[in-house]
Amino acid sequence: MNSTPESVLFVGLGGAGQRHLRILRQRLPQARFSAFRRTASTPLLNADFSVATGDLAARYDLTLVPTLEEGLAERPDLVVISTPSALHLEPMLAAAAQGAGILVEKPWSHRLEGFAAFRRAVDSSPAPFRLSFQRRHHPFLRRVKDLLAAGRLGRIVSANFQVGSWVPSWHGYEDWRGLYAVRPELGGGVLLTEIHEIDLACWYFGLPKRVFATGGNFGPERLDVEDTAQVTLDYDDFSAQISLCFMQKKPGRRLEIAGTEGHLVWDAEGNRLVHTDYASGWREEASDPALPNDALFEAQADALLADFTNVGNDEHLRAAWASQAVVAAARLAMAERRAVALPPLFAEAVT
Repeated sequence: MNSTPESVLFVGLGGAGQRHLRILRQRLPQARFSAFRRTASTPLLNADFSVATGDLAARYDLTLVPTLEEGLAERPDLVVISTPSALHLEPMLAAAAQGAGILVEKPWSHRLEGFAAFRRAVDSSPAPFRLSFQRRHHPFLRRVKDLLAAGRLGRIVSANFQVGSWVPSWHGYEDWRGLYAVRPELGGGVLLTEIHEIDLACWYFGLPKRVFATGGNFGPERLDVEDTAQVTLDYDDFSAQISLCFMQKKPGRRLEIAGTEGHLVWDAEGNRLVHTDYASGWREEASDPALPNDALFEAQADALLADFTNVGNDEHLRAAWASQAVVAAARLAMAERRAVALPPLFAEAVT
């Protein structure tokens, strides 16, 4: 395994894939880049996701291959997978089987089936496996993690995570009704699409004991996936509430955590973090409204390339399983109107 990848295969080059391509090409100007695209329906995009002029392959010195097998036959050092969620597993298993590094868009897949086989392949590989939970690289969300780890908030009393967006406004270059997010056969639904907050809750607090959820297709458009979900993660001595909706026109992202010794709130509007210490009355405030979203992906890429080994694989496997297991439990809870206990770590499915 090379200390820095010399060849990279991209599987899928929609908006997310082209962002990874743009960032990695900047960092690996001499590497060989190739790509397998099933549909090639997304045009060349600018960094702001507007349509650019020119040819994608020429822009990034990219070789297009007709099949996944042909791309893998070149023995790439790194495989970047950003297909619709339901199409992640096949290239992940194939890349892991030949010992290639893997960077896969969130979520890991659209369900837990196949995870055990994938984990075995990753465990026997010297290469890195990384799941693109880029919000873990947000400086203020990392600060939240540090404060919690240091016990600065005391015993946690409550936690709330909120996300709202409007799917029809996401990609101006394509019909939103074709997006994977609103198509069940491609792994759609707000729980998987906005899984970042579920990951953050598990990163901050660990696995919950039980999950309860309500939700469904509550928005103005008739969809075959849930566009809204209210999820409760039960940790026995406190609970975390996660509110997700991708059919609301007022966008927003916010978290608030209260403890016996302190309180913090982060709001994406203005990108502002406020931490209050109850005992001293001391107040920490920080904001960076100009922080671009690409900065999180750039930090993620830098971390991958700085340690292109399997050292972090277990953490990413745990994150992949935990977020997926919570989604599975939430969907079962929504369907049966009951709390669902989470299975043991790395169990194949929630029942």
